[in-house]
Amino acid sequence: MADEKKPEAKPAELSWFSHPDPFVEIVWLGLSTLVILYLINGFISMFDSSSFSIFEFDITKAKSLFWEIFSYLKYIIILISLLLSWGIVYLYKKVVLLREEEAKLFYIENVGPKEMGNPQWEKILNYVESTNENDWRLAILEADIMLNTLLDNLGLPGETMADKLKAVEKSDFTTIDNAWEAHKIRNQIAHEGATFVMNQQESKRVISLYQSVFEEFRII
Repeated sequence: MADEKKPEAKPAELSWFSHPDPFVEIVWLGLSTLVILYLINGFISMFDSSSFSIFEFDITKAKSLFWEIFSYLKYIIILISLLLSWGIVYLYKKVVLLREEEAKLFYIENVGPKEMGNPQWEKILNYVESTNENDWRLAILEADIMLNTLLDNLGLPGETMADKLKAVEKSDFTTIDNAWEAHKIRNQIAHEGATFVMNQQESKRVISLYQSVFEEFRII
């Protein structure tokens, strides 16, 4: 039996003053404020002395009328100010929520379950504890593969690891300097091969750099 098509969900209807993008709301609020101020300014300019002289109005009476109207207008201005203050707070909260949602999409906190351990990392630790120099190099190469997988899971753009590391926001990736240092040593191993001098102490130091990155993102 063929699967029945489910009706497409209709997008939620938005009120006339709201928009799913808070930055659009900010622009909308800014333009509305300018229009309101323009109208108020135009209303006040109606009572300018030059305007009344054209129509031969009594300037004294006109000003008296203006101040009488202004005594009521100031309450409207206070109300508008309160509404704009509320709008600023409302939009600020929406921007904060937007940033949180963006962080969830591009900077995943839990790339892998910590409780179950990480077999790939356990293998790397075994390599670095070996007495074989080739295993020390292999430990670093394997750790760099794990780092590349992490960067892919974080949704960072770029074809090479260097491109992905350059796209990192440091505030969201506090161990980025460790990642850079470890990756540069990995490149030396890959390019220079057996001519690159490596000892167990240095290999453990490099692995500790990778470890700090993986612990930050809770994959080990």
